[in-house]
This record gives sequence, structure tokens and C-alpha cells, in this order.
Amino acid sequence: MRKTLFAPSRLCIFVLISFALLKWRNRSGAGVAVCAPLRIRGGVGGGVALALMSFALLSTVIVSAQEVPDRVHPRQVFVDRDASPDGSDRIIFVDLLTGEQRETLILGDRYTLLANALLYWDTAQNQVMLLSPDLSARPHPFIQLPPGARRVDWLLSPDQQRIAWTITSGSPEALSTQTFLADIDGANQRDVFTDGAHASIRAFPVAFDVNGTILYMDYQPDAIGDFAPMRQYAGLFAVDLATGTAEQLPGEPGCFCGASIGAGRFVRLTLADGLSGFNVRLIELASGSEWIIPSLNLTGFTQGGDVTIAPDGAQAIYTLAQVRGFGTDQQSVQTVFVLVDLINRTQRILTEPANSWFRPVAWTEDSRALLVTSPTLDGTWKIDVTDGSLRLIADANYLGSLIPAVVIP
Repeated sequence: MRKTLFAPSRLCIFVLISFALLKWRNRSGAGVAVCAPLRIRGGVGGGVALALMSFALLSTVIVSAQEVPDRVHPRQVFVDRDASPDGSDRIIFVDLLTGEQRETLILGDRYTLLANALLYWDTAQNQVMLLSPDLSARPHPFIQLPPGARRVDWLLSPDQQRIAWTITSGSPEALSTQTFLADIDGANQRDVFTDGAHASIRAFPVAFDVNGTILYMDYQPDAIGDFAPMRQYAGLFAVDLATGTAEQLPGEPGCFCGASIGAGRFVRLTLADGLSGFNVRLIELASGSEWIIPSLNLTGFTQGGDVTIAPDGAQAIYTLAQVRGFGTDQQSVQTVFVLVDLINRTQRILTEPANSWFRPVAWTEDSRALLVTSPTLDGTWKIDVTDGSLRLIADANYLGSLIPAVVIP
């Protein structure tokens, strides 16, 4: 363990512990503050400003770090990919009350933050693991790959109270997928959907609906999703968690393109005529109302994905890319972020072209900004949705926050 280069200010601690006490809005994606990780660009003051803009609420309860048990300290989690010669990632836990930084090396993938641990796939042991802030690692108690199965995928509910996971088995020519659901502590485990067999296609969990009664899934081309630089979907459908019945979403299957489901809306990219970018299909899931938002007519930008809907459902952002010489030594890429106004049903280029991939992590500042990372670069950036400016705010890739319940003596 080692200390960060600075400790968070008293004001930053006050803001963050207040929101931990209120079970912090970050659990539903409404607000994220990068307040004390590693070397924050702009210094401590910038972190405090971001925290205040993100939350704008203060509790009248002041709790010192000494009064809060270590196991429930709020923390932010970062990853420094390929940090060692064997390809291990460095996982970094930053204590938001004390500024203490703990780190360890793991061979992992598919990192998912729970309330009190990091869930990941251990690529060395081929099993699902949990890493706690005290740096102890243990197998997940009920999500594991059975003997003979090919892979396991999972999805955490927005309130972190339930988890769905899929087990894919069979040969590439005949893949079958079982989907399970349980409370986060393992209670109420049940098989909710069985699919297959399909050639080179598996069912993949995508999102829960706002009421937690429907699980949205995709018929994902096997292995392609792991290698694609952006999250894309082929054929989205809805599974009723009470009955296990499945129904395709409107217009599915579509192109292997980006999509997102959130705030009661389904946003789907569709390739425009002449390879001139993407139209955006907007569907209100409750009413079935549908609109088409015309493409931007950007010739050559034929890859679109990583769609993310703001928590209030008023806007969405997606990545648009132009790739030349794909898979060769001369491969080059240009990417831009596109802002979609879901109220006025328009879209516009948000950022200047970049010669690297960027992926959205979380909305922040009441959906006025977006945190992004890159699969090829170390760091976390913030995009201002108003002017499209891109600013580096941390030196490692931000994964999210651990906000356990706070115990007051």
C-alpha cells in the first residue's frame, strides 16, 4: 500500500461522506465525482469543484475518517492496464476519506463494481473473482463457469441489488445459453431463460428495465463482441423475468451497431444509405412511439457504438469511427463523439476528431459532462457536453466507485 500524492480536502470529504450516508446517487448513474484519485489534473480544488457540481447536496452530519470502519469507506477504483510484463493490470483503490491508495496486480478482464468489491473474470484461473478493498481476492460464491461450459457473462442491476448471468455451452456450431437471476447475496437464485442451440451466436445480458421486471438481451455473435473496440449489438430482445417469455424489440434484428436501453427509452443506431453515418431510432418502450433522427452524412464513418443514455433520458452520446487498414500494421482510426438530443430529436458532432478510441464510463455533473477512458491509452477524460471540450482529469482508467453502507457509531 502507498499514499496518494495528496489527501482530499475536508470539503471534499464532507461532500462525499454526505452522499455515502444518502446511499449516493452514483448507484443509479446520476452523478459521479472523481475527487481524489492518483494525480488529478487541476489539483485538489478541481476535484472539489467537480464533487460540488455533481451533487449539490450537503448533509448536516460530519463524520471523521476515524469514526467510520475501514470496510465501509467510500472508494474510487481505477485500472492501469498491462502494468507488468506478464500483462497484469494494476487495480487501484483510492479511499475518499483518508486519501490512502491501495493497489495490486491481477490478470483480469470485464471489471464490474459492486457495492463493496470488484467483480472480474480471472484470465489466469478461468473463474469469476471478487477483489475487496483490503486487496484480498476470492472466487465468487455462486457465479462460476461449470465444467464443459464455454463462457460466463453477467449484468448488475442499477440498484446493485440483483445480478443476472449467462452460461454458454456447446460447440461453436451449436451454442446454448442459460440465463440466471439472483439477489446480490445469492438468495432467490433461479433459471429465467434458456436459449439455443444457435451457430456462433449466444444470448448476452444488456440491461434491466426501470422496474426490474424485464431483462434486455442480445443475440451476440460469439467472440466478436470481445474484440470489437466498441460495444455493439446484433439482435436485441426482452425477457419477462416472471414468465421467462422472450420477445424481440421493435426493428430487431438490426445491423451489428450500437444501441442502449435506459430511462424507459430504446436508442438504436442504423446504418444510413451510402455509408454516410448512422440514423438514430428512438423508441419509447412504454408507448411504442418511434422516431428516426437523420444521420449526419459523414462519409466513411462506418463504425458506431458505445451508446449511452443520460439518466434523465433527455440526451444520449455515441462513438462514431472511421477505420482505415483494419487489422493491418497501417491501421488508423479517427473517432468523434456524437450528441443526440432525444427531446428535440437532433444529433450533432460533439468533439473534435481523435486518433484513438474512447469509451464512455459514466455521466456526471447532472448529465452536463461525460467521463470517458480509452482501451489504448491510460487516463480518464471528461467531455463537457456544452462545448465538447475533452480534458484529462486522472492518469489511470476510472472504473467507478464503491459506496458501501456507512455505519455511524
